Amino acid sequence: VTEQILAAWPFRGHRLCLDLGGGSGAFACALARRWPRLNVRLVDLPDVAARAAARFDAEGLSPRVAAVAGDIRRDTLPSGADAATFVRVLHDHDDPAVLAMLRRAHQALGPGGKVIIAEPLAEAPGARRVGDAYFGFYLLAMGQGRPRTAGEIAALLTRAGFSHARSVK
Repeated sequence: VTEQILAAWPFRGHRLCLDLGGGSGAFACALARRWPRLNVRLVDLPDVAARAAARFDAEGLSPRVAAVAGDIRRDTLPSGADAATFVRVLHDHDDPAVLAMLRRAHQALGPGGKVIIAEPLAEAPGARRVGDAYFGFYLLAMGQGRPRTAGEIAALLTRAGFSHARSVK
């Protein structure tokens, strides 16, 4: 997924990217290595952010890549970024939580800031029904979340204050 995202979106014009719900930092590391002038701030829950920070130190990416402890559903996000990513995050949450996360991202981004979302999509053209079934069972086990269509994600983005949502292959 990481290589697909890096091929699909040109981060070269950005200076600071928030990796929201970035987990252990694999995507943040790849992003920073691919775009050496880009600063990255991963935001995730405290225990997760601590693991990501250790990884950034071990890979020699600190302080250009840093982890910030916080709940992206509830906390104010670091400001000043011109890009934010959600990589396989939104489908794990129900619509009210997704809307809250997107609103926080919108507030954190400066004018013209971009949000890049990489998600398994429901009803994706060319995707097999087994993918929908897999994520259906996965989310049932999680007890929350749902796969969404690109149109449903675009509608949530609009409600959060973003404009000009588009899909990029």
